[in-house]
Amino acid sequence: MMSVFRSKIKLWIICGVIGVIILGAALLIVSEMKNGGAEVNANQPIAEQSDTVIKRIYADNESVGQYEKYEIVLELTGTFQNPYDPDEVDLGAVFTSPSGAEWNINGFYDGKRWLIRFAPDEQGAWTYQAHLVTQEGRSVYKQLGFTVEPSSKIRGGLTVPEEGGRFLQYRDGTAFVAVPVAYPWQVTEGRLDQLSEAGANIITYWNGNYDGAGNGGGREQLESFQTGPGRYDMNKADRIDEVLDWLEARDMQMNFVVWPHDSLAHKINWPATWSQSAYSKLGEAVDFYNSEEMWNYQEKLYRYMIARWGHSPSLGIWDLIVEVNGTDGHMLGNPAEADAWLKRVDDYFKENDPYRHPTMASMAGNREDYWDYAYQTVDIADRENYYDLHYSAYAEDVQLRFESYRKPIWIGETGNITDRKVFHQSIWAAYSNGLAGFPTWWMEEHMDEGMLESMKYAARFAEQMDYTENRSPRLAVTKWGEKNKPSSVNLLQFDTYSSWLLPDWAEANKDEKAIVYPLNSSGEGSDLTIETQMRFATDSYAQGVLEGIPADPNWSGYDYLELELKVEGESWIEPSLVNRLKAKIVLHPDGQWREAADDQAAAVEHGKWINLKVPLGSNLSGSYWQDGEVSKEHLQKMGRMGVKIFDLDSDAEAAPVRVSVRNVRLTASNPPVQQVKLLEGFMMQGESTSYGWAISEEEVLSEQQIVFENWGMLAAEVTWYDPWKGQVMTKQTVQPDTEGQLSLQAPAGYEQQDIAYMLKHLE
Repeated sequence: MMSVFRSKIKLWIICGVIGVIILGAALLIVSEMKNGGAEVNANQPIAEQSDTVIKRIYADNESVGQYEKYEIVLELTGTFQNPYDPDEVDLGAVFTSPSGAEWNINGFYDGKRWLIRFAPDEQGAWTYQAHLVTQEGRSVYKQLGFTVEPSSKIRGGLTVPEEGGRFLQYRDGTAFVAVPVAYPWQVTEGRLDQLSEAGANIITYWNGNYDGAGNGGGREQLESFQTGPGRYDMNKADRIDEVLDWLEARDMQMNFVVWPHDSLAHKINWPATWSQSAYSKLGEAVDFYNSEEMWNYQEKLYRYMIARWGHSPSLGIWDLIVEVNGTDGHMLGNPAEADAWLKRVDDYFKENDPYRHPTMASMAGNREDYWDYAYQTVDIADRENYYDLHYSAYAEDVQLRFESYRKPIWIGETGNITDRKVFHQSIWAAYSNGLAGFPTWWMEEHMDEGMLESMKYAARFAEQMDYTENRSPRLAVTKWGEKNKPSSVNLLQFDTYSSWLLPDWAEANKDEKAIVYPLNSSGEGSDLTIETQMRFATDSYAQGVLEGIPADPNWSGYDYLELELKVEGESWIEPSLVNRLKAKIVLHPDGQWREAADDQAAAVEHGKWINLKVPLGSNLSGSYWQDGEVSKEHLQKMGRMGVKIFDLDSDAEAAPVRVSVRNVRLTASNPPVQQVKLLEGFMMQGESTSYGWAISEEEVLSEQQIVFENWGMLAAEVTWYDPWKGQVMTKQTVQPDTEGQLSLQAPAGYEQQDIAYMLKHLE
């Protein structure tokens, strides 16, 4: 009996010890779960000649939805001088899918923790094995696993289309039609809600210096002067996390600008923030594109970006460089080196981004800024347009690039004004000629409710198309006519006030905090006056520029452009400032700056209206302009116009002055007769469905004929769409004539000057 009792005592002791061990383990797990995740495996890792190892791995869940974020937290032993440097600590994992495909994913340090983020694309059981390489050697953690389940996010992030594809795609193959807005900084959830409600599905966001919203950070570049080369600003990184989370919640994408132009500018006459970059500690901005030392740090920066954000279903595009000709290396260095650098960066992202997000790059938006090398190299052919906001300019540009590059065509920046009509026409002209969506308006603060409404209606129309079908652009037969014009035309009408702006590159347009002054107006109709402030305080030459889109772009037959200008303010009290300012008219007939010669400038008198007058047509003298002639052909479509006020020797402490412009008009000795477009039409024609848009510059489209030659013999069902109201109107069956000419007749009683249409081809 005693031996049995002793045996029971031993058994109770053993059970008690086991229980204590189990309880301790349970408490440890609970403790770890409180710290942010369940402990996946507490066994010691398999070490290979290294004292620095992966000690533990924690995962939020044992399962994740397809294309959603699977995040693991890793506990490492050891300390590191620079945890962001993969040459010192290289963390990663190999994920293996149910089909056997392997994904090599890098880890990263977020300022507090070591993380690996992954977005799996297959459902079923996955395995992964984490590894760590340091200067001491290499360690490998034992294999772990998780399950991927069906998810509502079945599309995944954006990727490149198959060769020749004209629209981007989600990872599941669904086409993505871009409804973009430039929202580069100060992003808020409330504004994202407004944009999303209006149909926007992608924003352009900068790795730049101006984003102070969110978690109290983001004002610096990711690799900033404060962090130094090879280290990263976690306020900025956390801010990007935050914005991506907001976008993901709204099923929106981010076009992430890796290098805004100002980050690589120092000595050129552009916005310049090179001094705020970590790379300014390594050398001059002009050497950025050819410096191997800078490139070594760039590779690590790009690796960090891919590791931290590449998984996100809302990371849409890597925008490698915005406005390359706004950087020192391009303007003061060698443009060929900038091209070679672009290829190098593009190759890096294509080789190292496992999700294969598309890439793009751009030049500034002048007419001559056409970057053929970039359009051939990157995945998206992106050209900006600030040179001509007339709908025909968008159509011509997209037509040219559509024929030249078999890839998605993009307009990455345009606009910079608040004008619903111009915005509306830019969307439809570009989209109906083959753009991979809509033009990207710069920027969201220039988009009012009317513009958002126009975007929403266009997005509804675009949602109805199948974009896996190949389509080619077609032009309708242009209908011309003559129009008798009055001898005087007011170009400054009340509804075009929003088409005027102060460019941010002109130093006098900004206050002492470098913020552009606002525009105001008084009066209305022909009595409208535009008012603003300017500050000529550079201690040298200073200029202010007020520009706008004329209410009537056709100036043919007119003799003069005239306007009245008044300047007044406290700084005029000083005798040295009196009568020092001069003013002249500026034109943009073909996207190029045309400035009157200095001897044509008028002296400005304090508080007095002065008249500026420019000769046109037969009165035009070639010596009048210092930047090239203005021809009669230019007068048929004047994209922009404005007035420049300048001071040859400004005072550093000058106070702002008030500038007023009124009575902007064209005049002629005899009323002109102009050739005008009564109808112009565009179509993207496919084998089964087509879509298009038509516009008249002068007439409503009620019962107008839109004619396409060489259509073929197939009949079609046409659905008419009012782009101003977002409404489907009527459907008609149309039959081509015996010569294959197809005529579409706009609905009777339609009172707008443009209309959209869809065609379903009938057997």
